[in-house]
Amino acid sequence: MKRIQSLHRFQKAVLALTAAMMLLFTAVYLMAASRKGFLYQNALLIPQQADGRTFYIGKIQGEPACFAVEADKTVTFQYGDRTYGPYTVRENPAAIPQNSEMRTQMTGVELYCGEKLLFYGGITDLSGRLLLYHTDGSLADAGISVTVNGGAENMITMDGSGNGIDPMEPSAYTILDLMTGPELTHKGAWPLWAGGILICAATMVSVLFADELFRFNLAFRIRDADRAEPSEWEIAGRYISWAVLPVVALALFIGGLQ
Repeated sequence: MKRIQSLHRFQKAVLALTAAMMLLFTAVYLMAASRKGFLYQNALLIPQQADGRTFYIGKIQGEPACFAVEADKTVTFQYGDRTYGPYTVRENPAAIPQNSEMRTQMTGVELYCGEKLLFYGGITDLSGRLLLYHTDGSLADAGISVTVNGGAENMITMDGSGNGIDPMEPSAYTILDLMTGPELTHKGAWPLWAGGILICAATMVSVLFADELFRFNLAFRIRDADRAEPSEWEIAGRYISWAVLPVVALALFIGGLQ
């Protein structure tokens, strides 16, 4: 306690800030981990059951979004005032690629949006990951898209084949994943949380034992290190690190929640 009382106001503020960050973000991460949902467009859509249907509800870029999965696996997607679907699936063994070594593990399907055929091929689950294969045995893209930035008015989103698409329109992979029962996930990357905690803890130790750490490091290079005194440059470096490290920890904490 005497050690803390002997610290300067800035050092006490750094200690209080890092301790508060550790407690606050630990609570936030625990809350985030408890809220599992379907991750779509980097937004977490929380599942709800009603009248035999499953809804995945949340917000994407500030707009309300909802996937509705009927008991017969029909899927619709509502984003703002736009509606996508309905999407329906039919099993068809003829759609299984016969030249694939995994054909015995596949289910042949036809996926439609209204009357439009979106996907015709085989699907299989590999260690919890849904895989889609075209009838020629080639692997279909797993809902991967790329946004090319040509200015605010010229942003183009392309699918894995380089075709321009509506960025909010669900891919065949997304729809089939919902139909087969998606694996739920949560926000909060624990490795980044751990990194933030370690930086906060290191900062607190550095503040509380600054002179001891300074002399400990010198002990490997000079004699009588316990009699050495820090220079103005050394002290300035400490204050800079005490200001920078909490910012780095904050960036890690926030980054892990994205």
